[in-house]
Amino acid sequence: MPFKPSNPAVVMPNGIWSPWAPAAVIHVGAEAEVISGSWIGRPAILKKRVSRGYRHPKLDRTLSRQRIYAEGRILSRLNERGILSPKLLSMDQEEGWIIMSEVKGPTLLSTLEGGAKGDIEVELGKSLRSIHSQGISHGDLTTLNAIVSLDGIVLIDYGLGRLVAELEHLGLDLHSLHECLTAHHSDRPEAMNKVIQGYLLDPDSDGFDGRAVVDRFESIRSRVRYHA
Repeated sequence: MPFKPSNPAVVMPNGIWSPWAPAAVIHVGAEAEVISGSWIGRPAILKKRVSRGYRHPKLDRTLSRQRIYAEGRILSRLNERGILSPKLLSMDQEEGWIIMSEVKGPTLLSTLEGGAKGDIEVELGKSLRSIHSQGISHGDLTTLNAIVSLDGIVLIDYGLGRLVAELEHLGLDLHSLHECLTAHHSDRPEAMNKVIQGYLLDPDSDGFDGRAVVDRFESIRSRVRYHA
């Protein structure tokens, strides 16, 4: 019998065993439902794609499968290369779900709203560079999708990410973050400058051209201002 992430207990009726035990619904969004729980006794997060009623069922299923597969591949690459990220534990492309390790800590959103001291935005820039240096874009970068863990800032939710990102996609990550910081953290006017400072630190450490990404971000900002 195939594993279903909605199974309500580790040991099911009739002796059927499931490695997933749900605890609580964390978030129900437009694209996915996120549930905390445990995977073989280990704290974990289940993310299950939500069907969109306005889409044709075949298209909806195709998009769901593609995005789960892409997110799984992104996490797998980050895990293999030692980049700070959730650990991929299990996934089912056909059923549209993925299970990853739980990252403990507050969101960067709540940390900044609580008046975080120091240059935490610099650390955010470093974390983003570590992702980009692997050819990966995030696709939905906000302070809500960053966890302040004991090991550093961990970016989460790669549902709209790209495994083979173009320069434009990397620049758009910075632009999305800039819009988020401007809209939700206006009390920290130097936040984006600090992000870029962290992003450009140690430019020769990974062979990645971070300056080209920052230049593309500035180009995107200019285009947006012009069309606005």
